Amino acid sequence: MKTRSAFEICLPLGIFACACVISIPTLVLAAIWMSIGVVSLGYRSLEDFPSDQMPRAWRHGWRGACLLFYHLAWWPWYTRHELSQLVHETRRRLFARHTTRNKDVTASSESSTEE
Repeated sequence: MKTRSAFEICLPLGIFACACVISIPTLVLAAIWMSIGVVSLGYRSLEDFPSDQMPRAWRHGWRGACLLFYHLAWWPWYTRHELSQLVHETRRRLFARHTTRNKDVTASSESSTEE
């Protein structure tokens, strides 16, 4: 795994803070993004996330909070398997309906031409 620097770990928190200060719409978007992250990941302790060879000091105190925020900000990475399953299932259902409708339309047009 790639070792993360302190800057890389603190960057999502800085971006979130800037987004909250810039305007109300970016505050709302940032809050929605993090809320989705909390909901999709659920409660996890820092030990459940990859350690990325971080020193033990990063697991406690304000550094631990920053590290947890980093993991929550990158929630799509941790839920990529579930997201890909959702996309494939949605595609399958949409295209199954589309092809069924086409078959029904084709069958009804063929029966009307026969009469």
